[in-house]
Order: sequence, then structure tokens, then C-alpha cells
Amino acid sequence: MEQEIQEDVEKYILSFYDDNPFVQYLHMDILNIGSGEVRLALQVVHEHTNVYKIAHGGVLMSMGDTAMGAACLSCRKRVVTLDFHMNFIRAVPTGQQVIARGRVVHNGSRTMVCECDLLDEAGQVFAKSGGTFFVTGHFAA
Repeated sequence: MEQEIQEDVEKYILSFYDDNPFVQYLHMDILNIGSGEVRLALQVVHEHTNVYKIAHGGVLMSMGDTAMGAACLSCRKRVVTLDFHMNFIRAVPTGQQVIARGRVVHNGSRTMVCECDLLDEAGQVFAKSGGTFFVTGHFAA
């Protein structure tokens, strides 16, 4: 039964982001969905970069926000972002794959708090983010 619920949650999240124009525009892919944790990937191409030929901060912020929002969805809650911050640690060059690991820290009835690490495949950190999310509703798995 629990496995079926998890599969239903995964299907819901995949269809939710398949229908999200901005996620599709950036070419983010969902790698893994767990309970309260989601991993996304993005291959940095020219369209993601700034004048310095490194990933634009807005692209990385979008990845962090999306990964944390998806982590909230994995708890079967629809949310909107109330607060978001990001610390940029290392530049991300063109051609680099970025993995965003979003996870729920607080799963409240009205708000949720999440963290996200943006990493390379070896686990080196590019950026860290956090956010507070307002619960707008639930969905049944």
C-alpha cells in the first residue's frame, strides 16, 4: 500500500512539472523523488549563462526554488514561496551539470521550511538555499 502511494505521489509530481512552462524552458529534470526530498538536474548551456559565461544566479535560484517546492509536493502539499534566500559559493561554468537536492526541514500544517544544496556530480557545493513555503492545499495520492 505504501509503495502504491509513493508511486502515485511520484506520478503527480512528474505530471505537475511536465505541465510547468518555466521548468520546461530551463530544461530541469527530476532525478529522484523521496518522502520530503527531491533531486533535480540541469545541464548548464549557453542560454543559462550571464556575460561572464557562468550560470546566471536566477537560473540557480529557480532550481533551488523548484527543488524545494517539489520536496513539499512529495509530502502531498501544494505550496507557494513566502521567503527564499541563496548563498552562492562557487561559479558554475557552461557545460556543467548541476544537481539540486531539496528537502523538507519543517512540515507544518500552514507553512513548510526547506533547504536545498546545488552540487556537482562529485558532491562539491555551488550554492545553498532555504525557503519558507505557504501551504495552499493538499492532494490525495
